[in-house]
Amino acid sequence: MAKKILIIESDQQILSLAKNILEDEGFEVVATNDDARGLKLAMKEKPHLIILDKSLPGMDGEEVARYLRADPDTSHINIIMLTSVDQLELLTLTHDSPIDDYLMRPFTAAELVTAILPIMNRGEEKKTVISSGNGELDSKMGGGIPLGSLTLIEGSSGAGKSVLSQQLIFGSLSDGFNLSLFTSENGVKSLTKQMRSLDLDILDYLLLTKLKVYPMELARLGKKASAHLLEAMKREKKRDLLIVDSLTLAIAHVSTDEVLGFFEECKRLCADGGTVIVVLHSHAVDAELLVRLRSLCDAHLQLRTEEVGKKLVKTLEVTKVRGADKTTGNIVSFEVEPGWGMRVIPVSKVKG
Repeated sequence: MAKKILIIESDQQILSLAKNILEDEGFEVVATNDDARGLKLAMKEKPHLIILDKSLPGMDGEEVARYLRADPDTSHINIIMLTSVDQLELLTLTHDSPIDDYLMRPFTAAELVTAILPIMNRGEEKKTVISSGNGELDSKMGGGIPLGSLTLIEGSSGAGKSVLSQQLIFGSLSDGFNLSLFTSENGVKSLTKQMRSLDLDILDYLLLTKLKVYPMELARLGKKASAHLLEAMKREKKRDLLIVDSLTLAIAHVSTDEVLGFFEECKRLCADGGTVIVVLHSHAVDAELLVRLRSLCDAHLQLRTEEVGKKLVKTLEVTKVRGADKTTGNIVSFEVEPGWGMRVIPVSKVKG
């Protein structure tokens, strides 16, 4: 039996587009442009998922979501909010949020399908995730990043982006996955030495070709850098996980459309069964493009360096992880400790 999706959307054109896309994917779709009828359909049809317009003409979309969460008969139903760029700041995905995820308009068929699939597949079988190898960190990331996700790790210089990616590399290798790393940050020798200093020894995995490392000389490629990188990634698409650390230099000389095109191609690699992690300096693109990239990705991890009292503290904010088994929206402080890697700092120590 096909899984059922309810769409509550005031814009008839968007409603029809979403309905056609989802029916082509084999889902049973019930749709309405009215908030009151939408609530009645939710109670009657008990869909697996509700796609909900933020700007309904009657009740606000978030009001509808909270109403559904408060009713025992509909509280379990997953909800994706359709929103626009200017409404994103009003949305949060925390433990008390009435929605599970959001999708920004306008959206493509690929964006809609990849947003709903992790949610629709919840509970069917035990999830397979990308782990950091650190239980406390994994817990903050909703239990780990589900396979098939396009993940964006972003932050300023020195915020810990590469260290986090190295933790994910080691955790994934330890779980038996095959990885390819495209790096502008290290050669094979320096990467091995750096990770060993964090008690993350990858030498055996390199010798067994479980891990392939491709140093990137991006500066000399100029505008061709992102295209060359994408072609190299496609040649490695049979690997379980592809990591780009970092994309910053590869997109330094390309247009906004080309950057979006790169991420859309990464989504296609994920749709074919791969998992892609992209590391990016926050200031490499403008704010509006960054919002679109965050929305396009299945998981978004943001790192910062903040001053607390007289201390500089690194923080990891888990903005979203689509399909996570546990709650996301967490913020965790950490330090990078030789011989240990990323060590979570208790709140009392941060404030002390």
